[in-house]
Amino acid sequence: MFFLFSTRLCLPSRRLFALRHLVTKEGPKKDKLKAIPFTQPVRSADQVFDKYHGSGFFSIRISDIKPPEQAFLPFWVVSATVNATIEQGQVGRRVIRSRYNASTKRTETYWDTEWAWIPRKFNFTRDYDPTAHSQLQIYGSHRYSRGIIQKITTGRALEDAIPFNTAMLDRPDDPQPRRVDPYLIYPTTALRFAQSYMKSQEERLADEFLRRVYKMDETRLLKISIQLEDIQVSPVYYPAYVYTVSYLGRNLRTFINGRDLSIGGTKIYNWERVAMVTAAGMATTMLMTGGIGWGGASGSFWIGIVLPTLVTSAITMYYPILSLYARDLLRDMEIKTAAQDADTWDDDWVKGYTAFEYQERKRNWQEEKERKSWYSSSKGENDPKDYYKELGVSKDASQSDIQSAFRGLAMKYHPDRFTDPEEKKKAKEKFQKISAAYSVLRDSKRNVKESLYYITNHIPSTSRQETKAI
Repeated sequence: MFFLFSTRLCLPSRRLFALRHLVTKEGPKKDKLKAIPFTQPVRSADQVFDKYHGSGFFSIRISDIKPPEQAFLPFWVVSATVNATIEQGQVGRRVIRSRYNASTKRTETYWDTEWAWIPRKFNFTRDYDPTAHSQLQIYGSHRYSRGIIQKITTGRALEDAIPFNTAMLDRPDDPQPRRVDPYLIYPTTALRFAQSYMKSQEERLADEFLRRVYKMDETRLLKISIQLEDIQVSPVYYPAYVYTVSYLGRNLRTFINGRDLSIGGTKIYNWERVAMVTAAGMATTMLMTGGIGWGGASGSFWIGIVLPTLVTSAITMYYPILSLYARDLLRDMEIKTAAQDADTWDDDWVKGYTAFEYQERKRNWQEEKERKSWYSSSKGENDPKDYYKELGVSKDASQSDIQSAFRGLAMKYHPDRFTDPEEKKKAKEKFQKISAAYSVLRDSKRNVKESLYYITNHIPSTSRQETKAI
């Protein structure tokens, strides 16, 4: 709950009715509160609802539902500058090894990973702004499930937030005012959610960066320190059409953003169609494979067809209810965890939402700089030595495509797989060609010296010959 308006304000009675449960001593301050106005009519929301629930062969088109509630739902919007340092970590290169199998009396090849510590630390500074990261727009209540309602933040509606005013409660076609839900989550709790998201993002970006800069395949044992600066947490109300559908004794809800029509909700699937497709598929499988091999035709019918059909039908029918129970459990855990956060509604980092033009320009500039500095391409415009052709990939193939192609060919043509001298000689020549092609296409001109230095100084000497081309 929060203090939205003073009781001394002269408001129409219907607006006072909508706000009277919000007039308390707790909650965000009025001068910091913003809201996104409704701009989409109900009929547009109805069309989006029908398309969301009616598209797809297994979907159920929901009809005869009540008109949606129109509500302002509370969100905390978080922005910050993150200073991240990769303190330590290991990068690994996958190599092909050989070993003698005594049971088969043959030499077999297998993939292994060689690890080495990164030789230095790396520092990064990034701006996290909520218009680019919807996960920084955090639902500020426990009334609804966070996982579903969070999906109405995926659009750009936040850019249109303005100071909250009572005129936003008016509905053009109904004298009943729009509902305003209270804030039940402290800004400290929202900041904790945001920190968790930013940490996971930095870990993912660090993994990608190290694999690209060292031209390696894997990372592990990463230690990343993160410091936040310029933290700002702002209360913003989101406009939502709330649809309620009764299903097996529970209420399933769908939320549609009243500004940009982004949608989130629990879908209901047609269990009869799922049963039909499952039965047909399993019957075809039984005919093609000759049954399950136990109990004859009767066993194949009951265990091979009827049982899978019943299981998939039950899962399909009760999936919405089971997912709802799971979300309820997560919500209860969030409530217990939030009880440990500082119970303050205001601080110097709790501010009114403002446009992020400067942060957006800075973010775009940084991303462009990082893209040019870190991720220089290893692909050339021409292929004079048929490197791409040797690996069987196109000239615009991605790094992962090149790696996948090489691994498959390396396993196929590794000399240790052949015993005949002539075949072994041909395989060796082919292996050398694909290794040379992979080495050239993998290493960019800017990083080739650094990669060679890394291999020379960090990969054990006993395996350098094996990995020289890799």
